[in-house]
Amino acid sequence: MSAPSSSARLQASPAGTAAPIGTTDRAPGRAALAIPFALAGALALFLLLPLVQSQPGLRLAFLIASGVLGLGSAAVYLKKRLRAEACPIQFVSVRSHWVQACVQFSIMMWWAWHWPRVYSELPLIGAQLLYLYGLEGLLTYARGRPWRIGFGPLPIVCSTNLLLWFKPEAYALQFAMLTTGALCKQFLTWKREGRRTHIFNPSAIGQFLFAIGLIATGTTNTLTLGSEIARTFEAPHMLVVIFLGGLVVQGLFQVTLMTMAAAGTLVLFNLIYTQVTGVYHFVNVHLAAPIFLGLHLLITDPATSPKSNLGRVIFGALYGLAYAILFRVLDLLEVPLFWDKLLPVPILNLLVPLIDRAARGSFLGRLNRRWEACLPSAKLNLAHMGIWAALFGSLYATGFVGGDHPGNSIPFWKQAFVAGKPHAGHSLVLATSAQAEGLGIASAYNELGLICMEGRIVRENHGTAARYFATACERGDPNGCRNVGIQYLFLRERRSDEDVARALQHLESAAGLGQDSLAAYLIGCAYEQGRGRPKNPAKAFGFFVRAGLEDLYAAKGMARLALTTRGLPSLLPEALATLRAASARGDGEAAWYLAYLSARGDAGVPDSKAVTTQLTIAARAGLPEAAAALSSGDLPPFRSPIMDVPGWSSAYPVSAGAGVP
Repeated sequence: MSAPSSSARLQASPAGTAAPIGTTDRAPGRAALAIPFALAGALALFLLLPLVQSQPGLRLAFLIASGVLGLGSAAVYLKKRLRAEACPIQFVSVRSHWVQACVQFSIMMWWAWHWPRVYSELPLIGAQLLYLYGLEGLLTYARGRPWRIGFGPLPIVCSTNLLLWFKPEAYALQFAMLTTGALCKQFLTWKREGRRTHIFNPSAIGQFLFAIGLIATGTTNTLTLGSEIARTFEAPHMLVVIFLGGLVVQGLFQVTLMTMAAAGTLVLFNLIYTQVTGVYHFVNVHLAAPIFLGLHLLITDPATSPKSNLGRVIFGALYGLAYAILFRVLDLLEVPLFWDKLLPVPILNLLVPLIDRAARGSFLGRLNRRWEACLPSAKLNLAHMGIWAALFGSLYATGFVGGDHPGNSIPFWKQAFVAGKPHAGHSLVLATSAQAEGLGIASAYNELGLICMEGRIVRENHGTAARYFATACERGDPNGCRNVGIQYLFLRERRSDEDVARALQHLESAAGLGQDSLAAYLIGCAYEQGRGRPKNPAKAFGFFVRAGLEDLYAAKGMARLALTTRGLPSLLPEALATLRAASARGDGEAAWYLAYLSARGDAGVPDSKAVTTQLTIAARAGLPEAAAALSSGDLPPFRSPIMDVPGWSSAYPVSAGAGVP
């Protein structure tokens, strides 16, 4: 549903005929240049909006955009005056332009109904429209051609904004992207079937070129809202809305075969992949709303797609196959996946003449001619639409698209990862991200944090893990709060002090209710260390007791406090038994504590033999102080290994939650 050129529509079908509204072959003097000047002034007025005034990036963007139109208008005016040239202007109405714009805007409004953030973007979309109108006028006048004013910029701007927004701080790039697309449309042309037309889809080529730069610099998520757009676009019944809108365009402009071939290729590809591997290529959906939009939006411009029926089928199938391949390639390269539906389009645009020649040559040509001759083109297109409607209806009715998907399950992908299924690890990340960032499920954020901490699937990144844990805690997941506490207390890592305060408050509340032994241990550590809570050994000891005498971490905490603080009670026999059992398993930290407790006589009377035994176990476990004490025969003043040996994983719980098996 991207904007075709007027000339292409004139050629494609009577439905696209350009109907003059009013024509002025030579405008009086250079009065027509007042329109770009006026549009530049209108863009400058956007600087008065609170939305623009509050964002330095938006202010800069509108200053640049209005400046480009203003200076460009002045330059063209001087050129025309020096050459004594008039400014021809023609007002035309090309049905394909306004029909596609209406369909695209309807899809946008359905999206906005489910994601109101779109409404706040509408003024900026309107500004882009003003800018593109003015820019097209200046470019045509600079080339000595009449300015054909119609609805052409509408579908370009609408389709662009259904796919990509730059963030306010980089919004000048939004105008730059439109400028790139307009320049490509004006200057990158070729002759097809006797008419000169642009080579590339106007709304796709600008995004494509900017995508290459963003991917190369790794700034996609820094500068754009592309991932958020793709995520929120999965609105309820969005596939049906796109399908119904697509029928309007297909009925008028006979582009059904490309959409149907692309969709059929994707469905067939996924079915074969699942049959061979036992898992799903597209992870948690058979046909996602963003790619379904791409099937109707990016490949159906008659000016930049094949003219033959068989060529359209090949074109659509190649798009579906390219998308399927790019989906996996970009995922493995850790490139944002929303680019996968866009990147194949300009390459396929370049292949259009070759595809049409292949479809019209030799055996394929005979097949294509018989196909096109079997019915009048309008009736044949209705038949194609009927087949497409039946295919989509059956997919939707059976839940194959738009229904629950077995891959939309974190346990499913964990089991697949353990079983060694192809790309199951990356699919686990995608499925978890979809549940976290798409549905806002708190436990999924914690899972993402664990994946980042473990570093088994993605590169280990404690900073990203801290962000996910904090979000999980903020949304009410107890494991997320525990992991914020673990990172802060034992790894000295946090996203913010506010995150730590929230997590510790949750932990202390849960510990006070006696419902969470790990929470009691962690809040005990906070009071023991004086981190996030005032240092209070007595309170710390009480929380360790509350965590449970059979809990090894709590028993170690009680031992540390008993050995470093006067006035605290000796360890209860149950806690000593827990430490002895751990020491017998080779736990060096437990053995270190038992050596001092034995020397002090906590179990009855001082026992030098037990001291030596425990020091030997601690030395074998790798504690240097224990080895030194054995060599010297002297037990040094007590020091806690949890403070001095941060790499000892036995000294603290590594994480809270399921994690990757």
